[in-house]
Amino acid sequence: MNIDDPKLDRLFQLYGASCPDVEPGANFMPVLWQKIERRRSFTFTFQRVARALATASVAIAMLLGGLNLAASRKTIIAPTYADALAADHTVEKVYYTEAIRPIPLTDQIFAEYR
Repeated sequence: MNIDDPKLDRLFQLYGASCPDVEPGANFMPVLWQKIERRRSFTFTFQRVARALATASVAIAMLLGGLNLAASRKTIIAPTYADALAADHTVEKVYYTEAIRPIPLTDQIFAEYR
């Protein structure tokens, strides 16, 4: 590429003339930020919130994964035979225990057998 290209120099001169230098004043930055904020739309806000939620979900997933690994490394004590019998609450046992429940002895029961 030839650096001393007169066409390129002319292009830069035209570009510089079409974009004049802005003199910064006291309100330069506030006006600039107002222009930037006007261009921001709902999609920009939605993207920002979505990124924050994605980051939070990854952090929560990593925390739960770490807690899961920490919990699996602990030794789990196997329940004893007595614990297994005490924890066995099946429907059949409930009906059986209700059927053999002792009936309170009263005078009316003895009166029938006399």
